[in-house]
Amino acid sequence: MAPMRALLLLLMALLLVACGAEQRPLPTAAPAPTLPAIRELLAKPAAGPVTTFGYLYLTPDGAALVDGLSLGLAEGPTPVDGAGLWLEPAPALPDDAPLVEANGARYGIVVARGALEGPDAYGPQGAYRYRLAGAQVEPLSVRELSIPLLLANPALYEGQAVRLQGQLLASADQALLVERIGAGGVPEASALQLKLAIPPPDTAALSRLRQAGDGGIRFGPVEITGLWRGGRLYPLSVVAR
Repeated sequence: MAPMRALLLLLMALLLVACGAEQRPLPTAAPAPTLPAIRELLAKPAAGPVTTFGYLYLTPDGAALVDGLSLGLAEGPTPVDGAGLWLEPAPALPDDAPLVEANGARYGIVVARGALEGPDAYGPQGAYRYRLAGAQVEPLSVRELSIPLLLANPALYEGQAVRLQGQLLASADQALLVERIGAGGVPEASALQLKLAIPPPDTAALSRLRQAGDGGIRFGPVEITGLWRGGRLYPLSVVAR
């Protein structure tokens, strides 16, 4: 139990201390986030024109913009518990929109603009409290990057959808993505790391990772897709590797 307790304390220190400063200074100061995520928008909802981002999620029932998707499930892509907007009417899409098809659903990361309405009951079974009326969406192509490449060029990828692989360290409040973890489950001293804006909300994916003691810290190899914004990665999906 002593080694596990030591590992737990070390992981907690990494999340609480390493989040305070990047391991390597960024070449330029990252801009403050200007594009709110759905959950940030709905924290203080105000009716009227808004711009946000998320996964466009299309099914035979209609269209929604969701703050995250759980991928790799037998039942197909599923919105994670959390924020979402019903889109009515469904937005028009270009023929070459980079959407993925799986189990009767189509999805892809977009920037969306429209008029926020609610609270009420929208969509199938009134599952959505807010809707985005007259939505116009801009599909984003996902850039496959490494952690070193992203941290070496943070301004270049600002506002872009990116996909990274690495080792996730996540508690209920904070999360880091690091390059490498040693044999004992501890990040290597020379490994680069980046902050996540929020811990990934996909509890199904996190449950597949190892847990450090009973402290609620999860760690392990993942692939994360999200939006690079203001010097942090906003996670929209995570797949345990």
